[in-house]
Amino acid sequence: MKNKYSFKLLTFLIISLLLFLNLIWLSFLIIIIVIIHYSINKFLKLVKPQFLKKSLRASFLILFIFSIAISIKLFTFDIYKIPSSSMEDTLFPGDVIVVNKLKYGPILPRSPFEIPLVNIAFYFNKKARDSMKVNWWDYKRLSGTSTIKNGDVLVYKNFRSNNSFAKRCIGIAGDTLIIEEGRIYINDIKQEYAGTIRNTYRFIARDSKALYRKIDSLKINRVFSRDTENASFFMIQLTYDELNKIKHLKCIDSLHPVEKTFKKEDKLFVKPNHHHWTPDSLGPVVVPKKGMKINLNEETFALYNTTINLHEGVSIKKRAFSYFINGKEQHTYTFKQNYYFMMGDNRKGSFDSRFIGFIPEESIISKVQCVLFSNYRDEFRWDRLFKSVN
Repeated sequence: MKNKYSFKLLTFLIISLLLFLNLIWLSFLIIIIVIIHYSINKFLKLVKPQFLKKSLRASFLILFIFSIAISIKLFTFDIYKIPSSSMEDTLFPGDVIVVNKLKYGPILPRSPFEIPLVNIAFYFNKKARDSMKVNWWDYKRLSGTSTIKNGDVLVYKNFRSNNSFAKRCIGIAGDTLIIEEGRIYINDIKQEYAGTIRNTYRFIARDSKALYRKIDSLKINRVFSRDTENASFFMIQLTYDELNKIKHLKCIDSLHPVEKTFKKEDKLFVKPNHHHWTPDSLGPVVVPKKGMKINLNEETFALYNTTINLHEGVSIKKRAFSYFINGKEQHTYTFKQNYYFMMGDNRKGSFDSRFIGFIPEESIISKVQCVLFSNYRDEFRWDRLFKSVN
């Protein structure tokens, strides 16, 4: 009897906490699970044959375990592996990360192929398999404990390859973004991010031997290289934390970030690139927000035509000096959903929103909670076990 009341009290406290965190849907899910559990126990008490009772109990237990496992993956937490160096030194290749779907709210499956274990049955059906890459159901995101914020490290699906990527959110819907010599400004305010963000710098070494000794004593494990355009300068990749350690050293001079010059082959998201923007200097540009209306002109068409064609469910085309949406001439356009601007922490080694454009909200899975474990460079990294990600 005491255990029964303790269970009821614990259930009540958990549901109250979830309601406080705005996770109403999860509260209902737990209530349903409790009701099913109670009903099954009542039913099993009515079954007299012991063999049948044990068989049913085992079957219900297996079904319950599978249901909980699927629910955890779909609605609460998921695991991903980092494949590239685009987020160094925050996330490394080989890191296995935990994504907390409760932060922004989980996205309901858009086809049975997105439901673990259930999808196996559909793989054997040729007709269903032909529609594997098609959304069967509309986009729906359940409530979460918070909203997407600038600086969040999150996982999203690439709309071109359907692969998942981890990047840092630089601009949220409605923000005005400027990148100036690698420095990021949001709504005219310079942004300060994690000290693990990496960039490339060039400098003059007054005393090379003294520099190597200092770098070694500061435990900065980086490779120097001569600038191919000017042999007087060295090049090095540094995080913000490492930069702050060495920028006051007397053995170096003229330390500044390397800014990429305009190159046609860079293929930034803005098309055509009339202003000769580069990955290190672009903007101002407003990140599209649901309900935001733009006047259609040469400037806005270059900024947003790819986004509209890919994600808004309409076709926009330019003919001479006129703009047509689904074949009809229009002078304005109103966005249907929110978008975000993502960048990798390895600024010079990341293929992100500077190249592929804005990321729609429906592509964002959720926030990275921590590194579960790391096998960076084929070596288990104990210092990264359950390491939080900021």
